[in-house]
Amino acid sequence: MIHKYHQRFNENVYIIKLKNGMQVHLLPKEEPVYSTYVELSIPYGSLDLSYTYDHKNYVTPPGTAHFMEHKIFANPDGDAFAKFSNIGVDANAMTSYHQTSYMFTATDHVLEALTHLLDMLDTPYFTKDNVDQEKEIIAQELKMYLDDHVSKMQNNLMENMYHHHYMKHDIGGTVESIQDITPELLESVYKHFYHPNMRLLTISGKINIKEMKAFFKNYDQVENTHIKPMINFPNESKTLVKKVEVLTEDIQVDKLMLGFKLDPKGRSDQALIKREMAMTMCLNMLLGSSSKMYENLLNSQMINQSFYVNTTFEKKAEFIMIYAETKHITKLKNILINYLTKDAFEDLNEIDFDRYKKVYLGQFIFALNSIETKTYLYNKYFHQKTSLFEVVDMMNDVSYDDMLDALKRIYKRSVTTLILKKTK
Repeated sequence: MIHKYHQRFNENVYIIKLKNGMQVHLLPKEEPVYSTYVELSIPYGSLDLSYTYDHKNYVTPPGTAHFMEHKIFANPDGDAFAKFSNIGVDANAMTSYHQTSYMFTATDHVLEALTHLLDMLDTPYFTKDNVDQEKEIIAQELKMYLDDHVSKMQNNLMENMYHHHYMKHDIGGTVESIQDITPELLESVYKHFYHPNMRLLTISGKINIKEMKAFFKNYDQVENTHIKPMINFPNESKTLVKKVEVLTEDIQVDKLMLGFKLDPKGRSDQALIKREMAMTMCLNMLLGSSSKMYENLLNSQMINQSFYVNTTFEKKAEFIMIYAETKHITKLKNILINYLTKDAFEDLNEIDFDRYKKVYLGQFIFALNSIETKTYLYNKYFHQKTSLFEVVDMMNDVSYDDMLDALKRIYKRSVTTLILKKTK
C-alpha cells in the first residue's frame, strides 16, 4: 500500500495496486463524516466508438457505452440494482463522453455492497433476451429525451457542428443505432474495456484502512495480461455542417442556441485541461451571472434566468454552447456573437482576472468538501493522467494571457445558430 499526504488540502490517499491490474484509491475523512462513497470508473465513454485492440479495428454503434452501463446490472441471479437496495445502499451509474462510472453511498454494510459491486462487474451476463429487452427500455428513454426541447436542440446543434467526430452523436445513441447492439458485441467490448487493469476504484469518506486492506488482499487474484485499446477518431473538418437552422414547436418563448466550434489543439491531457480552465474563466467573467453583460441583457429583458453557457473540451472536439430564451432572437444572437468575437476584449483586464481567479479557485476547493464531488473529480482527472490535487496548481498557472488566447480562438465563421420558434 502506498500512502500520500497532500498537506495543502489535509488529504491522505492510500493506493492499493492489485495483481489483477485494478487500482484502489482510499481517501479517508475523519468524523463528522459518517457515510462512505464508492465509485468504480472505467475510461470508456460514448466517444470511444472506434478503436484498435490487438492489431484489429473495431467500430461500435453510437450509444454502446451507455447500453453497456445498463447491462452490467444484469446478473445471472437477477437484477444487481435491486440487490443494492436490499443491502440498504444508494447505487447509481453514469456514462459520459470519456468514462463510465458505477457508484454507491452507504452508512452501513459497506463491504457487503463493495463485494456486490465487484461481483457485478466481474460477472457479465449478456443474452439475446435481456439485450432485446434493454433495447426497448433505452428506446423509451431516448424518446423521452426527445420530448424535451433543450435536449432536442442540443442533439441538432451537435449534428450541425460536426461532420464526422463522434461528438455529433448523443451519449445514449439513437433508437436506430442501438438496434445493432448484440450480446456478442457487448462481450467483446467487455473484454476490451472492462478488464480490471482498466478500472479505478475510489473510496471516500468513512473508511477503516486496515479493514479495506484485508478485504482487497482476499479479493486480489492473478489475471492474464491485457492490452489497452487505442481509441481512433475520424478526421474532422474545421467547417460547420450547417450555419443556421430554424425549427418550430408548440412552446411559450422562442429559444436560441449558439454553438462555437473551436479548432482543437493537440498535446497532452494536461494541456487540454488547462485550455478548458482558461476558456471557462474567460466566459464566466464575460457572461457569468455576476458579469456586466449578463446584467445588461437581463435588465433589458433580452434574456431570462434560463440563460447559460457551457464549455466542452474532449479529445479533438472543443466547443462552447450558449442557450437563451428570448423574444429578441436576432438581436440577441448578433449581440452575443459580436461580443465574443470582438467587443469582449474591452471588458477584460488583468486586475479583474486576478481577482476572479481567486474566486474560481476558492469555489473549486470548497466543492471538494462534498465527498461525492471529490470522488468524481478524482476519477475524472486520474483518467486524464492528472492528479486532482495537481489541478489546483494548474488553475493557478492559468495566466491573463492564457485567457486572452482562449478568447482569440472564437471566430464568427465557426458559429452555428439553432433557433426554436413558437408555432404561430
